[in-house]
Amino acid sequence: MFGKYNGVVFVILLFITSFLGSIFILIPFIPLAWFAPKLWRQCADRMVGYWLTFPASLCSFVFGVHFHVSGDLIERDEPAIILMNHRTRLDWLFLWNALYRMDPWLLTTEKISLKADLKRIPGAGWAMGCGSYIFLSRRFERDRHSMEEIIRYYADAGRSYQLLLFAEGTDRGTHAIEASEKYAKEHGLPNYEQVVHPRTTGFNYLVDLMQGCNYLTKVYDVTVAYPDHIVQSEVDLFKQGIFPKQIHFDVKAYDISEIPTTEETRGKWLKERWYEKEMRLRKFYDPNSPKEFTPSGKGFRWPSTMTGSGYFAAFAFWILSSVMWIYFIYAYSLLKLYCILSTAFYTYAHFAHGGIEFLVIKWFYMRNTVEKKKTRAA
Repeated sequence: MFGKYNGVVFVILLFITSFLGSIFILIPFIPLAWFAPKLWRQCADRMVGYWLTFPASLCSFVFGVHFHVSGDLIERDEPAIILMNHRTRLDWLFLWNALYRMDPWLLTTEKISLKADLKRIPGAGWAMGCGSYIFLSRRFERDRHSMEEIIRYYADAGRSYQLLLFAEGTDRGTHAIEASEKYAKEHGLPNYEQVVHPRTTGFNYLVDLMQGCNYLTKVYDVTVAYPDHIVQSEVDLFKQGIFPKQIHFDVKAYDISEIPTTEETRGKWLKERWYEKEMRLRKFYDPNSPKEFTPSGKGFRWPSTMTGSGYFAAFAFWILSSVMWIYFIYAYSLLKLYCILSTAFYTYAHFAHGGIEFLVIKWFYMRNTVEKKKTRAA
């Protein structure tokens, strides 16, 4: 629609809407994080989930990306892990469209483990923090404490989430390919052309942690492929302005009873899934093969184009409300002060508590302690 400026427009719109949404939609509900922490969790999940519909609508409704989704349905009422190959740095963003096609409410229950640097982005980082996403430094000893704290919070809050985990640790860029080939050579493993050898330590730890909290019922293995154009990073998108025309997702569900119980056998199971993924993707990208997946599991196929009003409504809401908020900020000094104070609050939460998500968790358990004391006194 905007030619070579597609990427510029996309990034600017995401920044503006996430920044204004974090201030005008999420901040007013922050007091609930102390007075009614479980209600806050529900409200924040839904508000962040509705914002996710906006970038999904831009991809499909504005830039004409067609999403082909097949396989098993991801259940939003069950805590689970979503495993996906990390072909580009934007896989998680495109996955939102796949989830929306399966069940729009999945946008309120899917959580992402992603690079800690993204937390620093004003607006989007604040919103993902309010959504209690898991930010990782890619150093296991440092990350394990964060993972434990947030997973226990998920369970104690009584909410069922599906956590997206990129077992490869990073997208399949040049550095990751070189590291994967070195790892394969050192361990006598085959070189992969389409995926990176997965890391088993984080997956094993997460499974043990979630099972220890009685908070894991399924593992979903998602394979993503780009048949026409691969946008490796947000920088490429910004510079080139070219979106993929087709993106394919296939989902295979595994009940927790199908997952091995020891670290060694579970690691082997993960490597076997990645070998299967490599073979499927080689076939997918073969010039002589059709550019589609044979559906896994129950074999569902969801529509590649959306005919409902959800995308249009989300697009209209975020564009019109953002224009309104910008006008009011320009016109009223009190709203300028409100924006400054809101920004200061998020900044304080980041530097004093490690992020808004950890401040909210702290309040959650403090409030639980206060309620227990009241119950004992009564």
